[in-house]
Amino acid sequence: MSLSRRQALGWTAGAAATLVAVRAVDQGVIRFSDSPALKAWDDWTGRRHSGPLALVSAGLLAASPHNTQPWRFAIGRLGVDIFEEPERDLGAMDPFGRERLAGLGGAIHNMAIASTALGRLATVRLLPDPENLGHVARLELDTPSRSAPPPHPLLPAIGRRHTHRGPWTGAPLTPEQTAALLDFPRPPEIAVQLFAAGSQAGQRFAALTLEATGAIAADTAMMAASHRWFRHSRAAQDRHKDGLTLATSGVAPMMAAAAAMLPPMGAAQEGRYWLEATRDSHLPTASVFGLITATDPWDRRLALHAGLAWQRLHLIATSLGLVAQPLNQLPEMIDRQRQLGTVPRFARAVDALPGVDAARRPTFAFRIGRAEMPAGPSLRRPVSEVIGAPARLGFEIERARAETAIRDAQLMRRLAEGNAASIP
Repeated sequence: MSLSRRQALGWTAGAAATLVAVRAVDQGVIRFSDSPALKAWDDWTGRRHSGPLALVSAGLLAASPHNTQPWRFAIGRLGVDIFEEPERDLGAMDPFGRERLAGLGGAIHNMAIASTALGRLATVRLLPDPENLGHVARLELDTPSRSAPPPHPLLPAIGRRHTHRGPWTGAPLTPEQTAALLDFPRPPEIAVQLFAAGSQAGQRFAALTLEATGAIAADTAMMAASHRWFRHSRAAQDRHKDGLTLATSGVAPMMAAAAAMLPPMGAAQEGRYWLEATRDSHLPTASVFGLITATDPWDRRLALHAGLAWQRLHLIATSLGLVAQPLNQLPEMIDRQRQLGTVPRFARAVDALPGVDAARRPTFAFRIGRAEMPAGPSLRRPVSEVIGAPARLGFEIERARAETAIRDAQLMRRLAEGNAASIP
């Protein structure tokens, strides 16, 4: 039996489509709900963990630079300790660890909010151990009581917050939305500025961000550091459960599937794609741009606070039905020029932006807006893979002694009151 030309073309097209689908699965573009690299999202929304483990389940869903997830947690009866993992670094892209600390600040913010889901308040102590700067925070849980705090209104946003790197609608925000984005507490050393995309400041911010992106793309060391965190195959994604992927790059699904047929991008090619996406998609479709500034961006405590502020901003945006994406090329180039000791051209340019307080330095840049399609979840290591060796023993003994002393004092007081009542 001979094949007609139409049948042959149909079978060829079908075979090609099958090959694209197979390759898209292999590259992680087409995802399955049982992927071990995405399970952490279901663990949180399904409330799989309880007690202090629930705090970790929320914390590890925070944003982090290039999805490096630079955290390790130690669990105790009374709370959680959070530790920095310096080896999860971005090299020349983040030479002072400033962005890494911002990611840790985001995790701390999520965990503080998540404590209200347990009916308990968390006391947060930043940098609690002067002899171990890698011990970035301790969250102490109070004891359950009748006066438990209500669930925080941003709790539902923790599992829905995803970085959206695709094109948006460009529709402006309402004044109420803009006000809501800025309505949260922060220390006086931290400030947040928003610029409408079409304003003079917004257009200047966009031009500087594009210039900074070009400078990064041309910097071999920076692009090599960035490229190290790109996961090109589903096998690598399931193994590492971190980093960036085609599926979360902002490329349309059909284009991502087609790109999956090509050999993995090299660092230089990644830089060219990033520059094009910034120029053609990220900057022209944003509603507002923004900067988080600090009196000293390289101070560890303030770097953590910057991350706390970004996580809060992103959760608020999610609760308002908005989308968000870091655009940190400007702070990254400021750090790079500081590291190399070259002329601080980008720092001076940001100082000249309208509305920026010259007494503060930029430490986090971003865009916020509206999108027709939501972003998908990024890879995450589950709770079981981010728990470190016990590091709270001394603290637990200290707290146990204090609690015992309080109970002993209460008992002695009751005995004394009883003896006094028995005297005729």
